[in-house]
Amino acid sequence: MNSSFSGDAPHAAPHWLRPLSLRAKAVIAFAAVALYFAAAGVVVSMERDKLTRVVEDLERLAQVEATLARVNLFASHTVLKINESYFNAEPRDIVNSVALDVESISAGLGALTGWYPHAAQMGARLDRALATARASSAPGGVIELRRAMHDLAADLDQLSREARARHESMWNGYRVTYDSVTVMAATLSVFGLAIFGSLVMVFFRRLAWDLRLLAGRAVEVVRGYRGAPLEVTRRDEVGALMDAVNRMQLILREREQQIEVSRQQRFHQEKMVAIGSLAAAVAHEINNPIAAIEGVAQQIHDVKDGGCPSGGGFCQPELILQHTRRIVGITRQLQQLTRPGSNEAEWTDLNALSRATCTFVSYDPRFRNVRMDLFLDDTVPAVWAVADHVTQVLMNLLINAADALRDASERRLEVRTAIDGASVRLEIRDTGSGMGPEVAARAFDEGFTTKPEGSGIGLFMCKTLVERDGGRISLHSQQGIGTAITIWLPSSSPER
Repeated sequence: MNSSFSGDAPHAAPHWLRPLSLRAKAVIAFAAVALYFAAAGVVVSMERDKLTRVVEDLERLAQVEATLARVNLFASHTVLKINESYFNAEPRDIVNSVALDVESISAGLGALTGWYPHAAQMGARLDRALATARASSAPGGVIELRRAMHDLAADLDQLSREARARHESMWNGYRVTYDSVTVMAATLSVFGLAIFGSLVMVFFRRLAWDLRLLAGRAVEVVRGYRGAPLEVTRRDEVGALMDAVNRMQLILREREQQIEVSRQQRFHQEKMVAIGSLAAAVAHEINNPIAAIEGVAQQIHDVKDGGCPSGGGFCQPELILQHTRRIVGITRQLQQLTRPGSNEAEWTDLNALSRATCTFVSYDPRFRNVRMDLFLDDTVPAVWAVADHVTQVLMNLLINAADALRDASERRLEVRTAIDGASVRLEIRDTGSGMGPEVAARAFDEGFTTKPEGSGIGLFMCKTLVERDGGRISLHSQQGIGTAITIWLPSSSPER
């Protein structure tokens, strides 16, 4: 067996170079896709974490802004109360009326120390101013408290502007990060789909191409292709299938060679058996003229001294000549039909070939009591065929017809030739038992036979030989009426 068909080489390779099945390739592709999207998910998740932190900072900043607004509102309200009561009330009463507001402002400033560490200093200054104003009943303490409140309001305004600027910056950062995450996710998705989609398209395109090539080669092998084997370009199940088709082609080629040899041997054996049977019949026919010649010769010998008697019917040398010519004709026919013929097509006289073949097979015991009528058209042209093929086909068909006439009430056989367009038609018709439609449809199939001792190769070989010579053959049969087989042979060579 050719090593290219054996497929032994892959088994000797390292485990990481061994062929991968389609299932393994699918698993690897799925794992690669999953790994890619997992990595892309990790990258996108990291960016989303950044986005989440920005959102959380925005939320805290919003709380700071709300606290600043509330403290600023209390500070502004406290300043207005001090200004309204400064000329109409006692300093101690003014301090007591705003003390609760100042304490609320101090508490708000304490809540801002996480974002603004100096807010604690602002709250401490405000507490000292309030304590000084409470300890002193003079207007100076109220003035110092009002000054502290004015400074606090200015500081709060500055902090509010900084908070708004910081909020705007963080919001812009949020939008940039959000756009970055969106673009990154879209880019990774599109890139992944493009790469893996291209790989999948290339893989399946090649797979489809290889499968079409494999299917076409399989059909060609079934139809008789026996050329160069298919190149195995894959290392998976499809490659194994390619190798199997190559193996099938090799096995079919070897099997066909064996069948052809067996067929030729069987055909030769059948031909030798038929010729032997015919030779026995011919020998029997030759014995009659030999006996006549012997009798005439003996009679001449007996009367040679006294001369032929008057009116003697046995002293006739022309009878010796007549029967001798008959023997020569019989033996010549036997030599012509049994000698090896050429396997090349040539111009052949179909009428002469049909007449000689019919005369020769008529000596077969199966043709006793069979009326054989020849209707050979003298105007038919020569046919382009292998003469030996025509002889084999005609002998086979005549013997089949004789077998069909074995139990017929009317044992008659006709052989006709005629012109049919660009072909010459040869027809063999018998009045035998005929065939049913099912049997007639399979009559030319190889191995099909209805005879207990038949091989099923006769009509198949006839069809093969006729078609090899460029002709065609058909069969028409009716049960109880008979069978007609018609052959059309070309009356011109293919070179014309």
